[in-house]
Amino acid sequence: MLKVAFFTEAGSKRGFGHLIRSYTIFEEFKHFDATFFLDSDINFDDKFQNLHYFSWSKFTIDTQYDIVLIDSYEADLEIYKRVHKHTKVLISIDDFKRLEYPQGLIINFAPDAEKLYYSTKKYNYKYLLGLNYIPIRKAFKELEVKKKEQLFIMLGGTDIKNLTLDIVKNLQEINLNIVVVHNDLKTVEQLKQMKHITVLYKPKDIMLIKTMKESSFAITTASMSAYELSYLKTPTLIVEVAENQKNGSEQLLKHKIITYILDKPTEAKLYIEKMRANKCKFTDKIDGLGTKRIYKEVMELL
Repeated sequence: MLKVAFFTEAGSKRGFGHLIRSYTIFEEFKHFDATFFLDSDINFDDKFQNLHYFSWSKFTIDTQYDIVLIDSYEADLEIYKRVHKHTKVLISIDDFKRLEYPQGLIINFAPDAEKLYYSTKKYNYKYLLGLNYIPIRKAFKELEVKKKEQLFIMLGGTDIKNLTLDIVKNLQEINLNIVVVHNDLKTVEQLKQMKHITVLYKPKDIMLIKTMKESSFAITTASMSAYELSYLKTPTLIVEVAENQKNGSEQLLKHKIITYILDKPTEAKLYIEKMRANKCKFTDKIDGLGTKRIYKEVMELL
């Protein structure tokens, strides 16, 4: 049986995007002898099964693997090189050509990944680039719910710029039910004082996905949730909460994955009303088959 390992990070300052997308791919491989390693200051055992916690700062590897996937902003090149010596196939998930990764399989989900980062390719490398490889969680495909006249708001797992309150305050006069996902108790208590607001505090994945599928409009960040909402054909307003999201959000807009980019919380009501009034177009390239395509390519390499 093939021996497989996945390494990534998540947490209070790092968000959950890498964990979600890596674990979605991991589920295609878990019928092998597969282990998922997570560097995090938050315990996610209530959301994901069989996680093994580790630290990049104390990283060691002694086991020989057939497949290793790394999805990280923190692992340095030396870690990748060490892992490369301990696996037949190294999969590096990349967002902006962060490193000159060792030989293996490189995945970049950005719509313009080939043009921006990998127009020149290295010999003996394999590249999976663009929207055809977006990993969509199974529940998005399997759960059946009806749409509601509802706005979904989730600014990442941690809302690192604390923008949720400002945005919701500017939507108080809109005639629309609003569901807000937030993980900070102080913010949650403030949100509960506002009208037309339902708050989901640290929701289980099935509740989160159900709410996303039910919602007719959304406000989120330039992250995995934007791709998931595009898969659902949900008109979405993007908030940039990190410097590295600016280029990403412009790509999302260009390729009709999102509807608008929100620069100021005071403009939120205007954009939501535009989305309600106009028929929005979406890309057809996010079809929910990304993980199966990745699995097929990896097995062919082996």
